[in-house]
Amino acid sequence: MYCVGCSAQNPDAGVFCFNCGRELIASPAAAVAVQQSTPVTDGIPMRPPVSRQSPEPPPGLAVEVIRNEYPNLNGVGGWLLWFCIVTTVISPAMVLVSTLSHPSGYSLIDICLAAFSVFTGVSLWRARPRALRFTKILLIIQFCIGALLLIGELINSTGDSSASSAADPSGMRMLVGSLIWFLYFKKSKRVRVVYGRSI
Repeated sequence: MYCVGCSAQNPDAGVFCFNCGRELIASPAAAVAVQQSTPVTDGIPMRPPVSRQSPEPPPGLAVEVIRNEYPNLNGVGGWLLWFCIVTTVISPAMVLVSTLSHPSGYSLIDICLAAFSVFTGVSLWRARPRALRFTKILLIIQFCIGALLLIGELINSTGDSSASSAADPSGMRMLVGSLIWFLYFKKSKRVRVVYGRSI
């Protein structure tokens, strides 16, 4: 059966289009085509068994339910807007200031990560199709860097007992921050409404 809205092919027993979520309506032309393609044995049409279970609604239908239930969640706002601002402006500015004031061997890596952060933030802000994929990559990179920094801090603190009191908690901050943002992008209703799915 073909959908009237998007012309996608669906199972004959389907109730909703798996592509766009519209209710499927069997047209007379489609019914004639199905009857002509049904094999006949001893004068009795042999039709495939029809499942009595109702099909699961398409994922887009769940998003529509959220949109109807929470109409104020449309667009980039709330915590999603805050993530875009931090990712696009604040974090890259901090990296730039830090790199210019204290250049190190890792400055190029920091600048590349800041550039990817800006690209991801702009993609989210403009609600691009692959924005969530870039966000997931950015958060995984930040999580891994945070874990490496934390391991390095722990190794340095065990070697020198006086350094443990002055240890920089940036690794733990990065690790926990990326984990919290990942959970936000996984569970947020606003993310599902704006991008049509979660991370």
